[in-house]
Amino acid sequence: MALIFETKVALFERMRATVPAGVQCTFAETDEKGRRKHVWMGATTDDDLVPAAMRAGPKPTNVTGYVEVHAIVTSPGDPIHAERSVYDIREFVKSACGALQADVASVPGLMDVRPESSSVESIETTDGAYSALTVRVRVRGRVYQ
Repeated sequence: MALIFETKVALFERMRATVPAGVQCTFAETDEKGRRKHVWMGATTDDDLVPAAMRAGPKPTNVTGYVEVHAIVTSPGDPIHAERSVYDIREFVKSACGALQADVASVPGLMDVRPESSSVESIETTDGAYSALTVRVRVRGRVYQ
């Protein structure tokens, strides 16, 4: 469904407009390993498509899907700083979702967008420490087919 993708684009635009200083925000992972703080959009999933009415003409369909937002923070020799920084980025993503939720009319059919869960992984190597974040954002809406 295009609704989930359009919401992903709108969320990215909100994030890009308000990205914290020192954090690079891109639509896709760039594969540049030298970045200290980087946030990007990940997978898009349409999980649930449910007809909402039986009637003539365009049929409303309730859509539930997910968008993943990923981030990585590298901090040479300081795993606590790296993990603390990804939690700051998680709050930034949550804020961007809230801004989009306040303006659901910007995406036709969008009814609800909010972070559903997140996971953080921290690793310390001889090259330094890094923390990786994945935020799963639930998107709900209604489209007419």
